[in-house]
Amino acid sequence: MKFYSPRAVEPTSIESLIDFIKHNISKDRLLCETQGLVEQLMGVQHNTANILEHISASLSKTDNNPNTNPYGKNSFILYRDSTVMLRLVVWEPRAGEDFTRTDEELFAYGVCHDHNFELMSLGLCGNGYTTHMYSYQHKGSEYAEGELIDIDYQGDFTLQQGSVLYMEQSKDLHTQSPPAQMSMSLNIIVDHGIKKKQVFVEPKTKRIVEYRGLVNPKSYIQSIHKKLTEPKLEANQCGK
Repeated sequence: MKFYSPRAVEPTSIESLIDFIKHNISKDRLLCETQGLVEQLMGVQHNTANILEHISASLSKTDNNPNTNPYGKNSFILYRDSTVMLRLVVWEPRAGEDFTRTDEELFAYGVCHDHNFELMSLGLCGNGYTTHMYSYQHKGSEYAEGELIDIDYQGDFTLQQGSVLYMEQSKDLHTQSPPAQMSMSLNIIVDHGIKKKQVFVEPKTKRIVEYRGLVNPKSYIQSIHKKLTEPKLEANQCGK
């Protein structure tokens, strides 16, 4: 994993980010090794109007075909091709750490997991969720429920506005704690087609656990869209 603190960058757009990705990423190197990608991603936070246009387009696709968004009511698919996806995720605050089943299934709060694709996430607005990072060496074959797995704690990081987190495929794990205020992240997901089954772990016991998420109705997406399209998306406030 790699964590990048906020820095001064030039504004970019979803379109320019997609174009940069198409012309610069390679299956022969990690996303975090692609020179200039972090700055391109960070620059998107300065182009609120462009982000809202793409959210509206995502909503239109979901209205016409609900199956275009299988990732849950808090996600917006802004772009997708055979290898790359741009996904915007809304993170809701929660008091304390007594998470409901819905919190765990929708937001993955309190659920330690890896990703079977490369992931680079930008804190788009809000103070961001806190991610508790671990690493492991995948054994190469599928894990069984209850199996012991060796994981190493790597530290805690907050995905505040302008920061970027990179997670390597089937190597980095994390569990997330809710932000203090509604926040959003923008994810670059790269999938070259060679995948292992996603891993879910209980950090205290270091054993594999089962996990099943939910696909949620579009009404929630519409309510989030209403919040986001209120007069102005102030810096660090996500439309409040």
